[in-house]
Amino acid sequence: MRLSTLLVIGFIGFAVSAAPAQDPVSLERTLARTAPDVIKHLKDKGYQNVGVLKFLVVKGDDQKLSDNAGTLNRTVARQLEMGLILANDPLKPIGIIDDASSVAAKTPGANHLSKEGRLKLFEPSYPLAWGKEDVMADAFVTGIIGISPDLKTLSVQLLAFDAKTNKLEPLGKELVAKNDSRKLSEIGESFSRGAFDDGNIETKRDPKDLAKHEQQVLDHAAQVKKEEAKNPVLEDNTPIRLEVLYDDKVIPFEIKGGKAFIPEPAEGQKVTLRVKHAAKSGIFGCVVKVNGENTLFRERFPDLQCRKWLVFPENKAGIDIIGFQKNDTTTEQFRVLSKAESKAREIDYGADVGTITLTVFRDRKGMPPVGELGKEAEITKVLQDAHPPENKPMNFHALTARMLDDANRGLIGEGNTVGSEIKQVEFKSDPIPVMCLTVVYYKKQ
Repeated sequence: MRLSTLLVIGFIGFAVSAAPAQDPVSLERTLARTAPDVIKHLKDKGYQNVGVLKFLVVKGDDQKLSDNAGTLNRTVARQLEMGLILANDPLKPIGIIDDASSVAAKTPGANHLSKEGRLKLFEPSYPLAWGKEDVMADAFVTGIIGISPDLKTLSVQLLAFDAKTNKLEPLGKELVAKNDSRKLSEIGESFSRGAFDDGNIETKRDPKDLAKHEQQVLDHAAQVKKEEAKNPVLEDNTPIRLEVLYDDKVIPFEIKGGKAFIPEPAEGQKVTLRVKHAAKSGIFGCVVKVNGENTLFRERFPDLQCRKWLVFPENKAGIDIIGFQKNDTTTEQFRVLSKAESKAREIDYGADVGTITLTVFRDRKGMPPVGELGKEAEITKVLQDAHPPENKPMNFHALTARMLDDANRGLIGEGNTVGSEIKQVEFKSDPIPVMCLTVVYYKKQ
């Protein structure tokens, strides 16, 4: 799949066509490889401080750009931001803004799809990724991600704009990357390996078979999308079952276009998410996210890097998740928010993606595959983890050193805080999930 962008008076027109990709690599490695060229372009333009904004996504043959196709929109922006930090000039670094989308989300009228909206983005000050300084942005980088109909490749067109020209312009050539199973929940697609794994999700596998299993997962997800295979909520052979309860009543799922939908909860309703062990045996690590945030400690990392609810064979009746777990002893209960959507807003930079996602990992059998060596592999690992240091370093060099060191180591919101004790234990995840499920509960008007 190929994206060609045509920019006309603030609107993005695009076309999707087939294009052979020669040996595409992962999205993270693709971003790591292009980051030095982006830094060079920004330096040549004389920009001092630059932010990366939430990407837009277009799926398959759909001609509609989406700012809430899942959590991928913001994850890729964060990954590119980290790639730019690591590709920066260590002697005279460009200022890279920390999570520009968070500031944009709080700026009325700000968006990068109209001339007026783009100018609004240059009004507030932004925090840098290091130190305590707030700066004014000179330019922003964003992009469009195209997802092929078979879900196997991702096309990325980077875009940039500044206040002076106020035009979204292509930044370099279109990039083509290889998709992987860990991104399926981020793009709102579902699958269950129980449907094709001989019914035995506990089967041990050789690390050399990773490519084969990735292919099976992507193929099955594409079949679910086209309704050629059952959505996991209808599949009998799944390791984990998810139930959504409003006021303690289980809400039935409706399948449309291969996706699972439930009605939007009413303001004030009690929301509970229940995960049930449904396999013959085995312990599973489950990442349950609401609006892109992990219900454990509100993490926004890729699922593999998130902390997980452990579901044991004795949990046949299920574990009830009633909110966002703040720490080991307290939870912020889910609360259905009243939210008036602004018709003037063309893009929502926030995390209100209107989805509940479940990604299930089994425990890893044996030793993990041997990792690659070299600087590019190290940077790729940083982008895959996609979480900056929790305590912001005071300078650029401290930030890059810690990032590389760490790599080797109606919406539902929060409500009242209640007591809810959990115990944290070690769980080593198999890298390929056994199940991904996305449930859409809220659609922007």
